[in-house]
Amino acid sequence: MSSAWALIEDEGEILFIRRAFMVGRGGQWCPPGGTIWKSEWPEVACVREAYEETGLRVTIVRPIAIFDTAHYYLCHLNRTREQLKLTKRECIDARWIAPEDLLQIGTIMDLRRIIPLLEISGLGSPALPQGLEPAVPKKLF
Repeated sequence: MSSAWALIEDEGEILFIRRAFMVGRGGQWCPPGGTIWKSEWPEVACVREAYEETGLRVTIVRPIAIFDTAHYYLCHLNRTREQLKLTKRECIDARWIAPEDLLQIGTIMDLRRIIPLLEISGLGSPALPQGLEPAVPKKLF
């Protein structure tokens, strides 16, 4: 199943959400995103998922990378952060965090992908934890 994920940047920080325990990868932190519907463009899924989970309207700045069937996009807000309203059935918390401080928030979904993505996107990133090998994207943009 394919997925699309939004790295939403605002004032040098990235939005991470904590997934509800009843959904896949419950309790983990990740960028907003999720399943691409049948016949849906990944870019449309990215914007839709960001809105469904956070209530935030975003614009895709550019694609970053594809890992297997997971598409990642750098996005900017169309409005202010204060518009954030989590969908409680999917998300239980949200934080704007400086990329270099990412490892301080807890368990991060696909950390092997997230750290290289932050670096590739030019946002900065924490050092990869010792012993963790970075994932290699199938395609870079």
